[in-house]
Amino acid sequence: MPPPAGTFRVHLIDVGTGLAILVQGHDFALLYDAGTNDPAEKPVRVLAYLAAALGASGDGLCVDRGQPAPRQRVKIDHVVLSHPHADHGSAMDLVIHCYDVANMWDSGRINETVFYREILTAVGASATAHYHTAADVPGDHVVGVKGTEIKIAKWDRFSEGDSIHLGESAKFTILHAEGKKLADPNQNSVVIAVALGTARLLLVGDAESGDREDPSAPVGDIEQFLIEQHAADIRADILQVGHHGSMTSSRRAFLDAVKPHLALVSSGPKLYGKVKLPDSVVLEALKAIGATILRTDEHDDHCDVDQRLGGDSGPGGCDSYVITIAPGQPAAQSP
Repeated sequence: MPPPAGTFRVHLIDVGTGLAILVQGHDFALLYDAGTNDPAEKPVRVLAYLAAALGASGDGLCVDRGQPAPRQRVKIDHVVLSHPHADHGSAMDLVIHCYDVANMWDSGRINETVFYREILTAVGASATAHYHTAADVPGDHVVGVKGTEIKIAKWDRFSEGDSIHLGESAKFTILHAEGKKLADPNQNSVVIAVALGTARLLLVGDAESGDREDPSAPVGDIEQFLIEQHAADIRADILQVGHHGSMTSSRRAFLDAVKPHLALVSSGPKLYGKVKLPDSVVLEALKAIGATILRTDEHDDHCDVDQRLGGDSGPGGCDSYVITIAPGQPAAQSP
């Protein structure tokens, strides 16, 4: 069920080693990322959460084996892929297949991978999805990924600074958008500032400052860009902590500029290289600015399968949070 008018919900979905955040108003739904790096986790976990929050939707592919197929299709107004890495988009093709997605936002930076090809194939096959990229739109509306040519009829270009109406007293503004093929897709992260009444939510994907360094190191890369170009817009009550709490992000200068009350850290057990995130020094930096930290990995070691969202055998699934934003009240979170 949607929240009442004037109230908003921000869902930090425990997808294990990945990211998925659902934002709801009484008249809209926005999904920012939907992916995981955990091979034992099935995309149905994201769908199970969406079914509980928005209503089940789609066909037999959209539910776990043995479950009845939904008898309806439910609308999601906006789906945003922050950047083309599997831990941010591995379940997104199924979301687009199962739900009537009205708008799909993507940097347009092509990643020659199967999961990214499947996302664009789902967009091309969707009867409802309007595709938006920071990259230029080819004249024939055809994109090639992993040896497949995909036609996307409804496709246009967006730019940094664009503001998109979500619903009553709600909008999001694009603060960073880069469609060129940079060395690391993290550098293509689509950063959006979401206004929910008087509250502000900053979603940064894997936006970074540079190499793995202590948060006291100089700010750089996307975090520096955001400070220099969008200092007022990055002030937020709620921050999705960049790159799963890695030392590549969350420089102290950036955290001081954002000044979040709540910090959302989505991480899991799979190593990034040789590192398990989040980094402890990043958590300490968040505590130092007075932020309350919500983490999706706190019960990974003792999260029974029958308690996991979706009931799969992948890690995590017990640490989802719902943050409720009501008029005249501070944001309140519940597991």
